[in-house]
Amino acid sequence: MTIFGRQRKIGLRTKLIGLLTVVLVLISAVFLAFTYDDQSRRAETDLLEKSRVLVTEMDAMWDFISLNQNVINYTSDGEYDYKGLHCAIAGKSVAALFSEKTDYSIRFTNLNPRNIYNTPDAYEAAAIETFLADKDTDEVWGYQTEGGDQVFRYVRAMDVSNDCTECHGQPAGELDATGYPKEGWSVGDVAGAVSVVVPADGAMTNMRDAIISNMMFFLAVVAAMALLIYVVISRLITEPLTELRASFSRVAEPDAHATEGETTTPRVFGPAAVDANEPALAPGCLRGLPARGSLATTDRGVLYSSREIDDLIEQYHSMAQRLEELYGSLESQVAERTEQLSRANAELERQRRRVEEINAQLARDNQYKSDFLAIVSHELRTPLTTILAFAELLGESIGPGRPEARRQLEEIGKNGAILLEMVDNVLECARIQAGSETLNLELVDLNDLVGMVESAMAPVAAKKGVAFTTRVDFDVPLIMGDWEKLRRVLANLTSNAVKFTDAGGEVAVRVCCEADEDDARKVVMRVTDTGIGIPKEAQELIFERFRQENMSTVRRYGGSGLGLSLVKDLVAMMGGTVAVASEPGCGSTFTVELPVEEEDHD
Repeated sequence: MTIFGRQRKIGLRTKLIGLLTVVLVLISAVFLAFTYDDQSRRAETDLLEKSRVLVTEMDAMWDFISLNQNVINYTSDGEYDYKGLHCAIAGKSVAALFSEKTDYSIRFTNLNPRNIYNTPDAYEAAAIETFLADKDTDEVWGYQTEGGDQVFRYVRAMDVSNDCTECHGQPAGELDATGYPKEGWSVGDVAGAVSVVVPADGAMTNMRDAIISNMMFFLAVVAAMALLIYVVISRLITEPLTELRASFSRVAEPDAHATEGETTTPRVFGPAAVDANEPALAPGCLRGLPARGSLATTDRGVLYSSREIDDLIEQYHSMAQRLEELYGSLESQVAERTEQLSRANAELERQRRRVEEINAQLARDNQYKSDFLAIVSHELRTPLTTILAFAELLGESIGPGRPEARRQLEEIGKNGAILLEMVDNVLECARIQAGSETLNLELVDLNDLVGMVESAMAPVAAKKGVAFTTRVDFDVPLIMGDWEKLRRVLANLTSNAVKFTDAGGEVAVRVCCEADEDDARKVVMRVTDTGIGIPKEAQELIFERFRQENMSTVRRYGGSGLGLSLVKDLVAMMGGTVAVASEPGCGSTFTVELPVEEEDHD
């Protein structure tokens, strides 16, 4: 909750009162539930015991009449004289007299009574059905409302004994001494039940009174404990914290307190007590700090003093003293840091201008290098082309009778072609680096491209004893690309493959069409050889300019280290990628992937 844009903060005393109130309510609720359950069980147990005693007394009276039937129904001369006083009559009569003189109701009943007045009600009928269904159950009790009053019902089963079979036993239907047909019961059968109805209002009233008295006593005890806890916590915690807050307030706004009559003379904390006549601190120091001992334990009494609070106060004084010391040197430190920052910014600005000058010089040097390479390469290419042309003409003029001269001319032509290829690579790299190289896009049939490269490289491979094979899948489409640059890429890869593969090895070129994870079509050119292979750590370096695997490779196989760098640059210009997979001694596979941009013929 916020007031006028500021967050309302709840005080510690308010939180303490709220917490104690919540705890008091929770404990009271738990105690009330426990007391109600305990008193309910006590009341029910009391009513149940009373009902059992009444039923036990009625059973005793019933048994007494049953045992004395011979005395009642025989004369002193030993002649049978039925008096009409049997156990059922006596029991029901005594129960009726007892019910008339008390609030209790006692009666005997069964499902098929001889007297209509003994017909069971719904509660008694359900109880008798329970006794018949479960032989282990011989009593049922519970609460019920009758006429707007709550009563306690108790029903106990009556089992057939030997004395009962004289009037209620076998054979069924035969008239007994009272003139009623016998029921045909056997010993142990459920003859009926004795039902007791006890008023429960008195017990409920006593239970409520007991609950109220217990709750009042409990609430009084808990309230007293809560008050005691509140007073103790206030004296131990909240009052010292309130004084500490006032001290912090004086530190934060010393001038405001000075207007209220408080002194603004700075105080110095130390082991000794502060003397009122001590000189004031230097200008700029904090004012309003309380004197050491202003919150001493003697002011609060030993009873309400605590080690933790006293330690907190002592630490506060130490912190305040340290704060004054830091504040005294703060301004000078800020000025010093500001001066240092200004010098650092000036130095950074000089370094930035120096870096800009160096970058400009590097750009000019790089442009000079590119221009130099382009000029030198162009000037070298012209005489090389002339040398190759004259070597070819001279070879035509030499007859077959001079094999040594012909062999020397072939070496001149082969090395001249290698040198021309190297010059072309240097020239191409210079143009790419200078940003002057452009793409001449056209529809390219890769079958024709592979065929041209094969016609140039197959004789070289055959002369070296290396098998050279090519394959272009039938589904490879025409693509938009630069014919000459694609030829240079494939020629460089196949030339390297043949150069680094010894006699008896194999070089294979395969072109296919594949789809990437986004279902975009791409043309894949793979050049695979069984040559010397490339170590893992050198596979990234071979695509850099003037870099080869090692110097032994340069001495044995020759080369300038520009071929693969040129391949990478040309493929990147056409939006593709080049990668290598190789193991030393097992050969290499160079893979070029180009996006398919088919021409729309619609």
